[in-house]
Formats: sequence, C-alpha cells, structure tokens
Amino acid sequence: MIVISNGQAISQVSKFKLCYAVCCLGWAICGFAIGQIRTLQKFGWLANVAVWINLMLMSISMGAIANSPPNYGVAAFGSAGATTVPDDVTPVNGVYPPVKHYAGLPDPSNFIGSVNGLMQGVAAYGGAQLFVEFMAEMRRPRDFIKAMWSAQAFIYFMYMLYGLLCYSYQGQYVYSLAYLGVSPYGWRSVGNMLAVLSGIIAAALYGNIGIKVLYNNIFMDLFSAPPLTTKQGKYLWAAIVPIYWSIAYTVAAAIPDFFGLVSVLAAFCVVQFSYTFPPMLALGYAIHKGAMQEGEGFDPDTGNTIHHDSGMRRWVRGFFNGPWYFSVLNVIYAAASLATAGLGAYAAILGMINAFKLPQVNAFSCRSPLDSS
Repeated sequence: MIVISNGQAISQVSKFKLCYAVCCLGWAICGFAIGQIRTLQKFGWLANVAVWINLMLMSISMGAIANSPPNYGVAAFGSAGATTVPDDVTPVNGVYPPVKHYAGLPDPSNFIGSVNGLMQGVAAYGGAQLFVEFMAEMRRPRDFIKAMWSAQAFIYFMYMLYGLLCYSYQGQYVYSLAYLGVSPYGWRSVGNMLAVLSGIIAAALYGNIGIKVLYNNIFMDLFSAPPLTTKQGKYLWAAIVPIYWSIAYTVAAAIPDFFGLVSVLAAFCVVQFSYTFPPMLALGYAIHKGAMQEGEGFDPDTGNTIHHDSGMRRWVRGFFNGPWYFSVLNVIYAAASLATAGLGAYAAILGMINAFKLPQVNAFSCRSPLDSS
C-alpha cells in the first residue's frame, strides 16, 4: 500500500510524464535502503514527526478541497466503479454532474460495493497485532495501554473529521486517498510531497516490524536462523530486505487500483490477523488451560510436560472448563470473521475485475492509473 500510494503521488506530481512503474520501483529501491535498519530505538522522534506531517497534510487538503472543485479526472477511478454509480461521475457534453451525497450506498443493490466499503474500514483499523510487536520494543510496556487508547481516540476523531469534511464537499467525486483528489496542482503537489515524507517513515516502521516478525517467527523458529545480533544474522537480514520489498513492488505494480488493493489485502490478510487468529489463539489457550488436571504441567527437572490423558476427551474437557461460554463466543467470533473474509475476498475480486475494465488500469504499465486523459 505504501508503494502504490506514493507511486501514484509521484506520478501525479510529474504530471504523468514519469513512467508509473518506475515511480513504484523507486519506492521499492528506497525500501532496500531503509530496510537495513534493524532496531526501532531511534525511530521514536521520527514517528512523532510523521504524525505532525500527516496532520499538516490533512489540514492542507481539507482547506484546498473546501475552496476548489473536485478533481474530476480521478473520480471514476476512486472506487473503480465498485460503489460509485457510473452516471454520477460521467460528464455530459463535457460537464460533470453536480456533487451528490448519499445516506447509504449509492446503488443499494450493489452488494459488492457495500462489502468493499466494509473492507476499507477493516484496513483502516486493522493491524492490531502489530501493537504487540511495538509493545515489545518499549522500555516500559505498561505504558503501552495508555499510549494505545490515546492514539486510537485521536485517530478516530481525525478520521471522522477528515472523511466527513471531504465527502461533504466532494460527494461522489471523493477519492480514497483524499489528497490526490485536490484539483489545484500546487496544493495537490504539496499534499503529495508531504505524503511521500510520511510514506518514507511508514515504510521504515512497518517494513522493519514486518521483516522482524518474519525473521523471528519463521526463519529463527523453523529454520534455526542465527540471531540478528550475530554477524551471520545481520548478513541474512540484509539479504531478506530486498526480497521483501521486491514482492511489495510486484504486487503494487500488478494491481494499480488502490481501492481494490486495499480490499484484497483486508480480506485475505487484515481480517485474519486482526479478527480471525486472535479468537482462535484465545480458544486454544483456554482449552489447554481448562484441560489441565492435578499433577499435570511442566517438569523443570526432566524438561517434559506431564499429561494424564490426550485426544478428543481432553479437548472437550478443556473446551467446557474454559469457561465454556468464552469458548463458544471465540468459536462464533472466529467463524464470523472467516465468513466476512470470504465475502470480502469475493467482493474484492469482482471489484478488481471491474477496475481492470478501465483503460488506464494496467499491470506493469507506464501509464498512471490516475491519468484519465
């Protein structure tokens, strides 16, 4: 998402004179360099700067949107036809329809559009499992709860303010990345450059955490990779980083539809890690804990774990001793998340099919998807 959003920003600033695939490639190369940083210890002040850059970007784009017409050129591509009624964004004799607002979905019969809209919300508030990784890097982990809830309240307020204001002025023409929907080139370029700065910091933070999770939980646990503190671990880290960012570039260049990409990632990844896996893990823990009997447990002298029984009988006992109503709720929660993910994947794929019908949406193309000319 970082590669594609900033690739589109650079292509828009260059007035589409720079090859779009190259715009995205530049971010992958940037990731090669910043990904070599292995610790988040020095990133505290940088992350704080990123927050203020984003607030500045939001303020500037809201001011520009409130005092200028929508950027009609990207309107049809904004949701790739998934939620927008085509007639509402199609010019007649060179004149675009007036701004419209809807209390619900523009096309109530468009089930795909409603599910894709849900996936945007999932993507916006997903990724909660990364909080655990950030907490592991903090000097005083108990401060994490205060920091998390303060941040969530602040983010929610700003999201609502930004979204409602942009939609109130641009209606059906609003773009998923609202600063790309600013019509004056100067203000749009300012927003794009601020987004690029913020994107560099985000790439460093999320790339670092992503590769670290991959390295610690897969390479070290499953393949006995050396610790990152060793010379061999540093070399292996340096080799993994380009592969990681090359995959990100391949996905971004192959799927230039930002709205569709967010829906796909939300359905296949974010829903699972934020909503499906946590209740499954909680259920597994509750079953293990509830199944324990007197005299069972880990024996530090022998290094063995003592179980008096095994099999389905133990699982059933653990399920109902969990206590049972928490176990039932976790099952329902996980099943509902899987159902939502399935619907999201279905809607995202159909939305992508619609997106690639647009002439400017092509994989690994020099033509920017924002270029409607």
